[in-house]
Amino acid sequence: MMKIKLHAIAILLFVFPLLAQANYTETMAAEGLEKNLGKDYNLVDDHAENDQSEKVQHAIDDMADAGGGRLIIPKGTYSFRNIHLKSNVHLLIEKGAVIKPDWPVGDKICVFTLHPESGAAPDAFIENVSIRGLGGRWTVDYSDRFPRKGEGARAVICRMVRNFLIADLDVRDNYTVYCGLTLSPTSSRDPDAENWDVSRATDGTIRNCRIFNGSPGYGLVQLHGAQNVHFENLYADGGVALRLETGAGFLHTGVFNITARNIVCENGRCAVMMGPHSAMNGKVTIENVKAIGCTYAVQLGQGGVKANALKLNPNAKPGIFSKGSSIKNIHAVFGMNAQLKNASMQLIPEAYFKDLRLWYDNKFMSGPSIAPVYDASEDQYDVTLSLITAEGFTYNKDKKILFPEDAREGKWAVTFKNWKSKYGTRETRRPVKGD
Repeated sequence: MMKIKLHAIAILLFVFPLLAQANYTETMAAEGLEKNLGKDYNLVDDHAENDQSEKVQHAIDDMADAGGGRLIIPKGTYSFRNIHLKSNVHLLIEKGAVIKPDWPVGDKICVFTLHPESGAAPDAFIENVSIRGLGGRWTVDYSDRFPRKGEGARAVICRMVRNFLIADLDVRDNYTVYCGLTLSPTSSRDPDAENWDVSRATDGTIRNCRIFNGSPGYGLVQLHGAQNVHFENLYADGGVALRLETGAGFLHTGVFNITARNIVCENGRCAVMMGPHSAMNGKVTIENVKAIGCTYAVQLGQGGVKANALKLNPNAKPGIFSKGSSIKNIHAVFGMNAQLKNASMQLIPEAYFKDLRLWYDNKFMSGPSIAPVYDASEDQYDVTLSLITAEGFTYNKDKKILFPEDAREGKWAVTFKNWKSKYGTRETRRPVKGD
């Protein structure tokens, strides 16, 4: 029998003591150097007609050469991409500013990169940096981009960086590939990289960030490599708000001492997803998770070794999260616009089959929320789940956690094929077609 991890069920949501959290330490001096990209570097509000990446990078380089300081991006609509932040430089982006990245067809791009520029030593890193709103929220917008095979975009990627802050960001997506923010380990294959001062995104805070129209395969934040990072007030409209799915694309994947609070997802996959693949992860502590019309509020995946991980590490084993990991105060509200993977057919109540709507990619459907939590960890690792509540569910109303053995007998692929032959011509969910 599978071990039940439901330690307590609360009827009401509670306010909990603050987490002991790892986070960014402020280094931006109020009396330090300050420049304005508009006044000092001729950044022009041209409604994103022209790529102005060179101006932005030149300003950052100048400020770094001067020892760092505050660089203001004034309100306006601009186009730039692949900007490398440098140590001790803080970007203050005025409320209402919009960045529409220059995104050539077929490319994979990022707006801001917290990582040394190419040519730096493998163990080089940047530190004491931030990107935050000035007076309110700022936006990265690629909502007019139709998903094309081989393309992808990120607002921010953090890799070889220590002491960083990302705040007040809205990402306007259109179900494209990649999460809005990604935290990664070094791409070096040096076996001693774990002993470097910095080998992944380290000592940081990501707060007050949102994504809209997130892809069900991605979402707001993805963690492949991070250490001592705190997340707070995250929201995803679609996809996953906080995705601790440490993929197999790097040798040194893994997350350690991760804390999070107030994580919300609406009409998506789930608010929190944990999947270790082959990474030996550290402790994760999360409080206050809410899903509104999502498949689940929390999803725990089984560890496993993919073929590309074995190529990097022939001794790779199924991954884990450390003992002591926990998620507390989980609330799920039922809805009919959840993003459902086809592989969950055996867990979807058959009464809802007529209401499912197939997506354009033939991999996902829109349909009913299933349960507050799905736990497929199968005792490979233990995450303590507590204070789980549900609202509006007709099915699984009294079962707060589902396990793989709760699925109906049969193969999901056969069920999906039969469903598609009966209902698959119904209205299909598609992203907005761009130019």
